[in-house]
Amino acid sequence: MSLIIVHRLLQSFILPPFNAILIMILGLIIASLRKKIGVIILVSGIVFLYIQSIPIVAYLISKKYELPPLTTQEFESAQAIVILGGGVNKNGPEYPLGANVSRATAIRLNYATFLAKQDPNKIIVPTGGYTGNIREADLMRQLLINFYKIDNPIVVENQSRNTDENAKFVAAILIPMHIKNVILVTQAFHMRRSIMLFKKYGLNPVAGSTDYYTNDNALNPILMFVPNAGSMEQIGTIYHETLGYWIYK
Repeated sequence: MSLIIVHRLLQSFILPPFNAILIMILGLIIASLRKKIGVIILVSGIVFLYIQSIPIVAYLISKKYELPPLTTQEFESAQAIVILGGGVNKNGPEYPLGANVSRATAIRLNYATFLAKQDPNKIIVPTGGYTGNIREADLMRQLLINFYKIDNPIVVENQSRNTDENAKFVAAILIPMHIKNVILVTQAFHMRRSIMLFKKYGLNPVAGSTDYYTNDNALNPILMFVPNAGSMEQIGTIYHETLGYWIYK
């Protein structure tokens, strides 16, 4: 069994919906011995599942967790823009490599390009290693040059496999170049962990957050308490990021 499968299996025990389902299963088991206690645990699992799937909870958790947007002062003081890889979409037979960047990576590239065009002298650092037979950062570099048409100098980090290695390997490239002040570009939910890791390796990162979680249902008095899959996914993402933050810390 590969390490990534083990990781995802362990993750499933912590994230919704399986975390709540486990509580409900426990309640059913205990109910056969102690009916009242078992029913209480079962109902608790149902309530927990409900809370983890409603828009208003997803919105409030995200609003608390996500960092504010980049300021003008932070942008001007930065020497480089680091784009964290967010995955590769391999379902792209219409492309020469049979793949394209994922939705998450495309959103990061969009915002990084917006920033880069405000200052063509800032170095751009796409970061991300092998995804199958494709180096993610190399694919990002091709898009930055050929599709986004940026003129900024580009330095590629294409060995990393996760956010910790993104930070470690980018620091190994930039610090010898006397570059420490960097803008990190990634999804808003991913920023706290990324900032912490880049500081760990000696860089001075600021948050270039993008793709903030917003959900009109969360502010609609009728729909804010109606469960949906998107809200559950967002809450699970915040759980994952919080757990990763404290494990790495």
